Amino acid sequence: MKNALSSELLKLRTTRTFFALTLSAVLLIGGVSALGAALGSWSNVQPGYDLVGVATFVELFTLVLGVLAVSTEFRHGTITPTLLTVPSRSRVVTAKLLAHMLAGLVLGLLVVLLNIVLVEVILSIRGIESGTSFGDALGWAAAYGAAGALFAGIGVGIGTLVRNQVGALVSALTWLFVAESLLALVPGVRDAIATYGLAALSTGLTAPADGDADALAQLPAGLVLLGYAVLLAAAGAVLLRRRDVTT
Repeated sequence: MKNALSSELLKLRTTRTFFALTLSAVLLIGGVSALGAALGSWSNVQPGYDLVGVATFVELFTLVLGVLAVSTEFRHGTITPTLLTVPSRSRVVTAKLLAHMLAGLVLGLLVVLLNIVLVEVILSIRGIESGTSFGDALGWAAAYGAAGALFAGIGVGIGTLVRNQVGALVSALTWLFVAESLLALVPGVRDAIATYGLAALSTGLTAPADGDADALAQLPAGLVLLGYAVLLAAAGAVLLRRRDVTT
C-alpha cells in the first residue's frame, strides 16, 4: 500500500491537472474574496463570516480532481501499467482515495486561508472590522479542509464507478447542480435531500450556524460525507475487479 500511495502522490505532483485546478481555485476564490471585501457593505459587525462562504467553491474543484483520478487513466490508457505495477485493484482505488483526499485537504486549507488573509487585509484598509477571531479562523480551516478532502474522495468514487471521463464529470456535476434541486421538489424525497444531499451536508460541515434547520451538525455531516466517499469507492473497486481492462 505504501508504494501504491507514493505512486499516486507522485502522479499528483507531476501532472498538470492538479496544478491547473489549484491555480484556478486560487484565482477564482481569491479574486471573488478580494472583490467582496473591497466592494461589499454590511449591516452586521461580522463581514468575515459572510465572505468566508466564498471558499465553499473549493468543493467543486476537489470533486473534479477526484473524478479525474481514475477516469483520466482510462482515457489515456495509463490504467494498464498502473494495474500491472499494483495488481490489486482494491489497493489501487484505496491509494487513489487517500492521495486525492490528502490533496483535497491541502487545497481546502490553501483557499480558506487565502480567503481569510485577503478579507482581513482589505477590510483593515477600509477601516472595517471583520469580526473574525483566531478561533474562527482555526474552525474554518478545519471545516473547509475537511470539505475539500471529502468531496475529493466522493469524486474518486464516482470516477471509479463511471470510468468514462466525460460521463463521470457530467454525472457528478449534474447530481450536484441539477438532480438534487429537482429531487428537492418531490414531496416524499424533499426531507432526505434537505438533510443528506451533498449541498445540505456541505452547509452542515462548513456553515452550521447559517444552515437550514434540517441540515446536520458539523461532525455528523462530515461522517455522512465520509461514508459516501468510502461506499462509492468500495463499489467502484468491486466493479473494477469485475471489469476487463482493455486500454
